Amino acid sequence: MKSLTEQDAVTAFAKAWNRLEPDRYLALLAPDARYASQWVFEELVGAAAISNYLRGKMRTVRSHGVNNPNSRVRVEVGRTAWGDEGRPCAFMTQGNEVQAAVIFETRDGKVSRYDLCIPQILGAVRTGVFPV
Repeated sequence: MKSLTEQDAVTAFAKAWNRLEPDRYLALLAPDARYASQWVFEELVGAAAISNYLRGKMRTVRSHGVNNPNSRVRVEVGRTAWGDEGRPCAFMTQGNEVQAAVIFETRDGKVSRYDLCIPQILGAVRTGVFPV
């Protein structure tokens, strides 16, 4: 069995957002996975908490922004430019602007952690690839 890489996690996350279908990505979460965001005060702990949160976010996007190209969330695969240069990451975009960068950690074939942060911290090496 192939081990899950950070690049695999990036692609699965991007597909989930670009389809607004989170289940395949959520199946990759470790039971004790963690999610942190610079825009949220408390870290989410556990696949169940993360699943509830992500499903709710996608439901909101589907109801309010899917038909408006300026508010639609799309996720592009890319790499970091600074810090851990060249690390696989996902860029959450609205319109043509990168709104957030997402980095992943994997362990034992699962996503053990992912962090959403302002893109200026990591820099953005964009690819123009939005997996579906």
